[in-house]
Amino acid sequence: MLHALRPLQPLVAALLIGLSTQAQFSDDFSDGDFTTDPAWSGDDALFTVDAGQLRSNTGTLAAATTYYLSTPSTLAANAQWEFFVNLKFSTSGVNYVDVYLMSDVQDLSTPANGYFVRIGETADHVVLNKMTGGTANLLVASPDGIINSSTDNPFRIKVTRDASDQWILFYDDGATGAYTNAGVATDGSITTSSYFGVRITQSTASTVVNNHFFDDFSAGPIILDTTPPVIVSATATDDQHVDLLFDEPVDQASAEAVGNYALSPSNSVATAALDGTNPALVHFALASPMTNGTTYTVTVNGVQDLAGNAIANGTMNFTYAVFGVAQPGDVIINELMADPDPVVGLPNAEFVELFNTTTDQFFDLTGWKITDGSSTGTLPAVQIPPGGFVILAGTTNAPLFSGFGNAVGVPSFPSLNNSGDPMELWNAAGMTIDAVQYSDTWYHDPAKADGGWTLERMDPFTPCSSAANWTASNAALGGTPGTQNSVFAILTDTIPPTIAQVFVIDSVTVDVLFSENMDQGTLLSGDYNIEPASGISNVSIVALDRVRIRLAVELVAGELQTITITDVRDCPGNLIAGGNTATFALPEPIEAGDVVINEVLYDPRGSGSDFIELYNRSQKVVSLAGLQLSNINADQRLITADAWLLLPGQYVAIASDPANVLSNYPLGRADRMLQMSLPTFNNGSGRVVFLGASGDTLDLFNYSDDLQFALLKSVDGVSLERVDPDRPTSDNSNWHSAAEAVNFATPGYQNSQYAPAPEAKGAITIDPAIFSPDNDGYQDLLTITYELDEPGFVGTMKVFDLAGREVRTLMNNELLGTSGSVSWDGMMEGSDLARIGPYVIYMEAYDLAGNVEKFRKSVVLAHRL
Repeated sequence: MLHALRPLQPLVAALLIGLSTQAQFSDDFSDGDFTTDPAWSGDDALFTVDAGQLRSNTGTLAAATTYYLSTPSTLAANAQWEFFVNLKFSTSGVNYVDVYLMSDVQDLSTPANGYFVRIGETADHVVLNKMTGGTANLLVASPDGIINSSTDNPFRIKVTRDASDQWILFYDDGATGAYTNAGVATDGSITTSSYFGVRITQSTASTVVNNHFFDDFSAGPIILDTTPPVIVSATATDDQHVDLLFDEPVDQASAEAVGNYALSPSNSVATAALDGTNPALVHFALASPMTNGTTYTVTVNGVQDLAGNAIANGTMNFTYAVFGVAQPGDVIINELMADPDPVVGLPNAEFVELFNTTTDQFFDLTGWKITDGSSTGTLPAVQIPPGGFVILAGTTNAPLFSGFGNAVGVPSFPSLNNSGDPMELWNAAGMTIDAVQYSDTWYHDPAKADGGWTLERMDPFTPCSSAANWTASNAALGGTPGTQNSVFAILTDTIPPTIAQVFVIDSVTVDVLFSENMDQGTLLSGDYNIEPASGISNVSIVALDRVRIRLAVELVAGELQTITITDVRDCPGNLIAGGNTATFALPEPIEAGDVVINEVLYDPRGSGSDFIELYNRSQKVVSLAGLQLSNINADQRLITADAWLLLPGQYVAIASDPANVLSNYPLGRADRMLQMSLPTFNNGSGRVVFLGASGDTLDLFNYSDDLQFALLKSVDGVSLERVDPDRPTSDNSNWHSAAEAVNFATPGYQNSQYAPAPEAKGAITIDPAIFSPDNDGYQDLLTITYELDEPGFVGTMKVFDLAGREVRTLMNNELLGTSGSVSWDGMMEGSDLARIGPYVIYMEAYDLAGNVEKFRKSVVLAHRL
């Protein structure tokens, strides 16, 4: 008999292998199909494999439907099932998925007996159900609302059934690798299975079409647990209670033994209780209250999981903090990296550092927002302690700063503009906690403004934030994320604010710019008076340092108005006092000759800033809005888009870095400085072109080192000044080096070499009669003014010494007007200064009729003794 059975042995072995294959299986769809190894069947046309994942493939549906795939599986006891699912839509009562772990039928659209996991439905949760004759009975459910995205819901699900018919449902929200125990149930009513499968319930909504994804299905025996529980988190719920969460369910007896826990510093566990719903959660009651702001360490020994594995020396730190309600200024923008390239030492990424200015308050920043007006990022769960820092960056870049402190990735983190941006920090309720409108001029260092250096706040305890409280970092790495700023200093502001500028927007709208950031409340309650205009209809805040005034009556072009402002304060509380009045007018159209180029610094010291000074020599009030400056290469640059007014007789010095100009020329007028990105002006020689809004030339100056005072050893940092604004720009004798007494430039105020042509008295007039060409700013130039009775004369003007020797030709056969002026700087032909003593100015003029006019004047050239 035994010999007769031998031929059956291969068949029996094959059957056993087949049964084993059906009992356990896995499929990650890496073969690109679902038809083999293992074979799935059902509504095949409604599924596909996409990038190594099983995906629904219905296209748009005309009516709601259910469809399925299943594969043979007899696994029923001592089993473990796992799979990945991602429903990229908002789940609902008509849009969910059932994954059958056990089923007695292949067609999952018909009533079945078995067990299945439902993902979604109205409660947006994960549940384990028993199915009997088509009727579902709940066994275990996760918390509601865990499937909460409308576009991406990646989950891993694990279910176990042991020999005692105890079922445990686990879920991993986000597919992070860490499972959460949803609960335990016992049921042994169904003991056999024939199929494993997926059934999809789908509505006609377009958002769900082709958006069901599955992967990594596996079914097999329970993997034995030999790993002890691990502490996931410790959370203080109040000053005397702590929740301790493990990564798996724990044994109740060991979990509630207080001797298994230690708490330091200076505290202990009085009672421990296992949570009634989550068997991985233990609740502590402490022997004494915790101290606010203190970090505690809980140490655990002997707590066992359900497999009997005991934790040894497990520790977890947590901080007990009572969160305060932040007021404006409690948390501030303290440092920012807008231009990280070229790298100096920090990561090549933008960031914003927050600082808690309080000494005793913790703040929960969860849900706070950081914005630049065009994009807004929402902070994830993060807290900031008193005197603490948080580094905000994009989600990709945040890990680069983990070594510097508490770095947080912010989805939709704003891109910081290199030139400047209005940054605001809002709390979860939308209140502005801090605001900074930074600019690349705040670096106060052109080299650092080129990139790689942060902007740091000097005094974090000063209310508001303006250029005076910010500068480039001095740290060797280029910044100090997560630590005290390298430029930290306590600044005391006792200087009252002033009116910095008035911009006329239109005939009924005026903007007032203050010298610093202001207390917003007082700006709205302050007193504004404009004369002779009458009536103000509204005052609104445009920026931290700017208000907009709407007038009840239209302004008249060119009619001067005076505004007086009282009862407004800056952020530190200083009341406006002197400097609370300003003159303005509705501007008039500008024409060539109204405003002239008055001073040019084209060769600054070191890496300093050039500047171009303009002067309004007309009787008009003009606006610089839309006007341009250009160089010899026709690189036209907009001066300003603001209605920056230039009143009759006013100056404005325009520079890329006004702060640098003022540091080199301390006598300069800060209130007459205007920042713009100047075109490049070459050293040695070049051209400055002043253009109207339509590109028409308003003035043009060809500068050169040849126009500088010849005895200067260097012209670095020496501006060329216009001697007389009313003489032609093209008259080379009308330009001279700025005086040494003013440090060689006069940005924003009257030129040191200013010398208006004297009123002609007779044929020629000289002024002064005694001059001293030593570039000290006092009578350095001799101005000769001539006046003729008729036009059409050609003239020559020369300088002679008392021996009759020609010293200098000032004019040579030039066509003359009926009047004009020429300057002599005391130089002889060549580059030598004439000697001390008397000289004769001789002028000869003739016309085509043969008329000849001859004039002589004596002058004395003096030197300092």
